[in-house]
Parts: sequence; C-alpha cells; structure tokens
Amino acid sequence: MRTPRERRHERTRDAILSAAIEMITREGADKLSLRKIAQRLDYSPAGLYEYFGSKEEIIDAVCSEGNTRLVNAMKQVPASLPLEQYLVALGLAYVTFARQNPDYFAFMFMNRAIPPEAMPGSADDLPDDDGFTVLIQAVERGQQAGLLTRSGTSLETAYSLWALVHGMATLQATYLRHVPFDFAAADQRAMESFVAGLMRE
Repeated sequence: MRTPRERRHERTRDAILSAAIEMITREGADKLSLRKIAQRLDYSPAGLYEYFGSKEEIIDAVCSEGNTRLVNAMKQVPASLPLEQYLVALGLAYVTFARQNPDYFAFMFMNRAIPPEAMPGSADDLPDDDGFTVLIQAVERGQQAGLLTRSGTSLETAYSLWALVHGMATLQATYLRHVPFDFAAADQRAMESFVAGLMRE
C-alpha cells in the first residue's frame, strides 16, 4: 500500500503532466518550460526538479503516458475474438484513440523516435507497453496458427498494418481533423479489406 507521501508525489507528478499536456496542445512544445508549468500550478520552479530534471524529461513523460493510454485502448479489444475480427478491431481501436485525442496523438509521434537499435526482430524484443508489440503479437499468433499468409516476416506484416492504421489516425488527428466525414465507416472498410488480404485462403 502506498504511503500518503507517495500518493502526494503521484498527484503532483500527474498535475505537472496534465499542465504540460495542456500547454503543449495550446501553445506548442517549443513554448513549454518548467517556469511556466510552475506558474500554472502555483509551485516553485525549483520544486519541480523533484519530479523532472528538464523540459525534455517532461516531454518524454508526456509521450510515454500517451503511449500507455494508446496501448490500454488497444488491449480493451478481446484477444478471444477470431483472428480476422481481432486484427480489424485492434486497428480501429488505434484510430479511434487518435480521433478522440488528436493533439495528444500528434504530439506523441512528432516528439519521439525510437533509436535504431530498438527496431525489433519479433515481439519478444519489444516492451509489453508498446502499440507495435500488440500488433506483432497478433500477427505472430496468426502466422503460427496458419491463419495468415507468410509473404513476409511478422515484423514486415505488422509494419504494413501499422502504416495503414497510423496513416488513417494521423490524417484524422491533423489535416482532416475538421472535415465532416464518416471516418469510422471508411476505417472499418479499409481495415476489413486489408486484413482479408492477409488471411490464408
């Protein structure tokens, strides 16, 4: 059980992240500073260093928190679904998260890049709290069960799937954000067509 001190620490850290997210989405990452966050929270700038050492650490934490929320949304999809339905639902969960959190989603991918050595060979090489891990695991499950074609590695197939859903998500979170269009229906058809092409006949 957490102590009162630990709970206070967590609440303050969450407040700092919330303030940072609000500033980032309203003013841009380049306007973010520990001083401005401290002013918004009526906190001393020096006190913030108990939680974060720099603006860059806050940006990294904001991105990590966003990734965690995205993965949690994807993991709401029941893994017990038939594979074809599961892959479609995973992709739609990804796009829905972006549509519901457009500023956050755009910021996550504009301000973070994985290092070259982190590119995996399989799901075993990735942390559990990564959206790409969820996709690779689903593809590997299908290939091992003989349900998916093996025209490429699990990494290549998962990357293709990721490129599709991320493309739709990014367009809806940025350029097409205010366009009155039934994206949900279009996303559903796109995912169903793509996944159908992966299934072994």
